[in-house]
Amino acid sequence: MNSFNVYLRLGYEHIVNANALDHIIFIIALMAVYQPKNWVKIVIAVSIFTLGHSLTLTMAAFDLLKLDKSLIEFLIPVTIGATALFNLTKAGQDQNSKTKYWIAGVFGMIHGLGFANYYDMLIMGESSYWGALLPFNLGVELGQLLVVVIVLLTMVLFQMIMNTKAHSWNLFISGIAFGLAFYLGLETWPF
Repeated sequence: MNSFNVYLRLGYEHIVNANALDHIIFIIALMAVYQPKNWVKIVIAVSIFTLGHSLTLTMAAFDLLKLDKSLIEFLIPVTIGATALFNLTKAGQDQNSKTKYWIAGVFGMIHGLGFANYYDMLIMGESSYWGALLPFNLGVELGQLLVVVIVLLTMVLFQMIMNTKAHSWNLFISGIAFGLAFYLGLETWPF
């Protein structure tokens, strides 16, 4: 198997396992306000999240940006909690607002710094950062899109079977995301 496929698989597996629960919760919180018919907006938001974390991952890989690991691990649940709370505001529930895209990009940058430590361990001894960085990021995006598909199918099932309204879904998911973010924040409190 060539190195492109290896790093693609590693990026994908990094998202679809229990160790990436914080990133998965963020994606689910980001999606909570959208209705399934707005799936394109969801994919755009998640892709902007990927661009954000790709930017800081790249900067960290080239030693252009370094922050304390414990601070980053704490900030990741803060991004989840802030997104969940924003979902409960009038502006956060606007399906046509571009604010979610900004949130996805900026908070993606924080998540990218979280990926940086894992990525540094992956490429030890690798001569080409770019040869690993591109497929790793593509793998992460594929894993995130799998999460999107699963959540979208779940949303459709809840709306069809349980006759759940979009607003109720948002409250339920955002509440769970906030609770998990609060717990993760306490677990990673760096001070």
